[in-house]
Amino acid sequence: MAKQNGVVQLAMCAAMIYCMFLVWGILQEKITSTVYTTGRDIHDPLGEHERFEYGVLLNAVQALFSCLAVSVYLLVTNSRGTGSKQSLMSRLGLEVLTPKGCQQALVARGKESSVAHEPRGVNRFLSPLLQQYLMISAMQSTGSWLSIVSLRFLSFPAITLAKSSKLVPVLLMNVLLYRRKFAPYKYAVVFLVTLGVYMFMALGKAGAKKQGPGGSRGHIGLILLAVHLLLDGTINSTQDNVFATYGTDLVTGTQMMLVMNAISASYMSLALLLPEGLAQLLHPHWIAAVLVGDSWARPMAPSYTPQLVAGAQFLLRHPDAALDVAMYAMAGAAGQIAIFETLERFGSLTLVSITVTRKLFTMLLSIMVYKHHLQSMQWVGIAIVFGGLFLEVREKQRQSAAARAARASKIQ
Repeated sequence: MAKQNGVVQLAMCAAMIYCMFLVWGILQEKITSTVYTTGRDIHDPLGEHERFEYGVLLNAVQALFSCLAVSVYLLVTNSRGTGSKQSLMSRLGLEVLTPKGCQQALVARGKESSVAHEPRGVNRFLSPLLQQYLMISAMQSTGSWLSIVSLRFLSFPAITLAKSSKLVPVLLMNVLLYRRKFAPYKYAVVFLVTLGVYMFMALGKAGAKKQGPGGSRGHIGLILLAVHLLLDGTINSTQDNVFATYGTDLVTGTQMMLVMNAISASYMSLALLLPEGLAQLLHPHWIAAVLVGDSWARPMAPSYTPQLVAGAQFLLRHPDAALDVAMYAMAGAAGQIAIFETLERFGSLTLVSITVTRKLFTMLLSIMVYKHHLQSMQWVGIAIVFGGLFLEVREKQRQSAAARAARASKIQ
């Protein structure tokens, strides 16, 4: 991919994200909605019929598959040239995570004095880079938790509509936290894509009916959702800052993906060892119901079987479910590689532009296949989004042409 120009790289990454997460979403719906049976079919009275209800196990398998896939990707891409003579830690890009390796990287980038000194305080045990990864992981977990809890107070269309503005907090937190400056066209792209996606989501029949807050506690959901979006913006801007601080020659997107998934797999593996009854008490829906005194928070039947054991037994009883979970994890891993490559090469604003328009393109595909009808203003929203994306591509082409011209002038 490195030999391709910027526009081709961007097109490949976007296509991979769209395709893999389309498959991923279909498989996720299948896994969570299918009634699996041990009989010949669902009507077999002798068969055992049950649904897959092991969300932590599903996420843990996803994280482990992602670690495996990106490790293979890194080993293959770093085996060229002198890469094959490097240690396994170097080829996976993990040396920079150690306190010494991180300090050397910062010195090489001019971010720290070259005068030798020992790391102090917590930096003796956890490098600043690893601390940033742990902070990002904590924010991701908290943001995901807040998003799920907000479903108790807001309708799903309202949440989807609010998330269409995700580009705004990403831009805002980049500017506020890290004083980053963007080319003027980036602000135009953010405005056009956000406006277009908002119009597409809000002005359809379903969106017009159910886009408002749900019930008298809707303001609670709006606050939770606002914090979730700010955390999302902080996560993306911090990832951008990691690349700016350490350089993509030392910290690549796929190396970041490996570490982030390893952290996720670690704490989810611990959660899998908890008894199911205790794990249910930690579920965000249950906690939200307790906080607001909802009758939904009824006592649950105690279960002392860890979810790892119960989930593994389910998959052994239903090999077709195990296949679905494996395919789901593989699609997610491939999509994540494309996401982190995009993050490294083009930054968080371009990545979020792709992810927020993914639903729009999925619905356009559905319209072409099933002949659905759109409102006239939704078509206007689509045109505005395409205008923003065209501006992004045109600027990428101009930058690629300028880079090629600069290289040619150096050779001459």
